[in-house]
Amino acid sequence: MNSTHFSGLDGFVWFIGVVEDNNDPDKLGRVKVRAYGHHTADLNNIPLELLPWATVMAPTSDTSMQGQGEFRKIEPGTWVVGFFLDAEEKQQPVVMGTLKGKPNQAPNKLVGFNDPNEINPQKKVDHSGHGTDKDGNDYSTDTKFIESDVNRLARNETDLSHTVLTTKENARTTKIPIANSDETYDEPTSTYAAVYPNNNVMETASGHIKEYDDSVGTERIHEYHRKGTFYEIDADGNKVTRIVGDNYQIVAGKEFVNVKGDVNLTIDSNCNTFIKGNWNIQVDGNVTENIKGTYDQNVTGDSTIDAKTINLNSGTKGAARLDDTVDTGDDPAGISGSDGSNKIETASKTVIIGD
Repeated sequence: MNSTHFSGLDGFVWFIGVVEDNNDPDKLGRVKVRAYGHHTADLNNIPLELLPWATVMAPTSDTSMQGQGEFRKIEPGTWVVGFFLDAEEKQQPVVMGTLKGKPNQAPNKLVGFNDPNEINPQKKVDHSGHGTDKDGNDYSTDTKFIESDVNRLARNETDLSHTVLTTKENARTTKIPIANSDETYDEPTSTYAAVYPNNNVMETASGHIKEYDDSVGTERIHEYHRKGTFYEIDADGNKVTRIVGDNYQIVAGKEFVNVKGDVNLTIDSNCNTFIKGNWNIQVDGNVTENIKGTYDQNVTGDSTIDAKTINLNSGTKGAARLDDTVDTGDDPAGISGSDGSNKIETASKTVIIGD
């Protein structure tokens, strides 16, 4: 074996290179890497098809056994460091990790050491929608690719913000009414105030985000779907959840909910409740129902109201049952007796309560 190596110790050949393909036909998470000093940038000399598949090293927390563990893809255009298991043969590369930097040019699919799809690094105007960074670099042009590879949510540079912050703020719901009250409430704003390097961020190529922010005083957990659905837990343990689509919750067993404070439920459309068993409600206080439309109640069995006093309506018309005692002061048709203990002798098929 030749003891002369481009980088590293004898028998252990290091490389630094750029990922050009991650579509592993065996779905093992492997990538193709064009390694500096070992491969050329001339695609005619060493085309992408001839690059060997490199195994990606996983941390010890990843079992890497029959589907157990974690899978994370490496995007083409990413800089990596690794070594060749077969040393000078250079056909069994292993990627040990990725290298962050500040890309200074657009990808060029005609030259090696680039993303053949010409996606990464992205134009900052496409990624952020913002103009200039703290150094005055104009990201609205096609030629500026010098932003750090570290996620913006981790860096929190106020003049180079992340689109998710603006998207969430613009989508906030405000002035939500509370039942039987003139009061309203607003969806809380995000408490994001990350301090580098305390915010641990994972963001996918399409825009899904996870944050575990350890910034002192503003610790947060945040998970965000690219369409806008998210949940965020702030430093005080308060949780905000927004679902931009439909929400389905299926519980195969029992469900227990205990709310120590008040509950304000506002439904902007209809509410349908279907209970196949019994419905037991216990209210230790008062019950107020404010119905602005029609109230229809259909009971196929018996209906019982047991109360000390029942006030049906403050109007001039009421209803009574057959043989109920009434005080009329005279003896009109359908009522027997004239001594103040008159009784209903006939009952109507239709009962109207109120004016």
